[in-house]
Amino acid sequence: MVHLDALVSPLRADVVSGAAVVSRTAAEVVRRVAVHAHADSTSALRRVLDEAAGRVLDAQPSMAPVVTLLARVFAALDDDPPLDEARRRVARVAECFREELDRATAQAGRHLSDMLDAGDRVMTLSDSSTVRTGLLRAADEGALSVVCLESRPLDEGVRLAQVLSRVGVEVTVAVDAAAASLIAGCRAVVLGADSVGDAGIVNKIGSVAVARCARAEDVPVWVVTDRTKFLPAGFPQPLDDDRPGEEVGRPPGPVRVWNRYFELLPYELVDQVITDHGPTDPATLSTSRPSEPLSAELARWAVRRAGSPSQDPEPHDRAP
Repeated sequence: MVHLDALVSPLRADVVSGAAVVSRTAAEVVRRVAVHAHADSTSALRRVLDEAAGRVLDAQPSMAPVVTLLARVFAALDDDPPLDEARRRVARVAECFREELDRATAQAGRHLSDMLDAGDRVMTLSDSSTVRTGLLRAADEGALSVVCLESRPLDEGVRLAQVLSRVGVEVTVAVDAAAASLIAGCRAVVLGADSVGDAGIVNKIGSVAVARCARAEDVPVWVVTDRTKFLPAGFPQPLDDDRPGEEVGRPPGPVRVWNRYFELLPYELVDQVITDHGPTDPATLSTSRPSEPLSAELARWAVRRAGSPSQDPEPHDRAP
């Protein structure tokens, strides 16, 4: 017996981890559903997995690796195997996916490290595990200076700064709005990614402002990611995931507080996308993205999300 609410609620509650970490958790949710769900046939198991998939995607709608994972889960059941075999296949897909995430993070981080020289100064936002991996590797090979923007409202950038400072990296922490004041002299702006899709790259809010500052100062913008974050053509990149206004603050009076974590970074503001296969021109990414047809389950979710209310920012939370 599985209780989906209990399994999925930690996913929704994780408001500071990046896509790779969140997707490892999602893979464990899928594995436990496959192994423990009450089902007397493969079709019944698929229905339970369909419900679980919708819950997981709704919990973290911006995280593309979850889409990649679920696409593989449903593909593993396409030939309608016997129930016990179906359970084993899905569990194995989830386990292999977690291993792949670890390898891809390490490989993309290595490629980032290879692009940095001793003495370089870079600026970053939030706490991408892939970016962190690359910066730690670069620090092992020579002196490195990093400007960590705090990443409001939950200050993930401060957490990254703490990790880097423990290994001797020279770190400066600043408010997000200070990007323009500190970007001169940076080798690059280094950002993570939660999804790579039709419209651009979804990442932590503030990414567009930092990228525009970089463009004004002729500083390149590098996005570090891996191919599990590449969405199929036409798949939505939801941004309308409202979070509690109290995270931003409680201004007095009838003031509306708007709080979303993610935004769309246009490809034209990105100079290099560094993947687990190495650096590439953003203009060529379309040839690397999945082309296989979506499962019926993922297609239904995509249609529902594509038809959800506008992704344009709207105030959503009135402070008391």
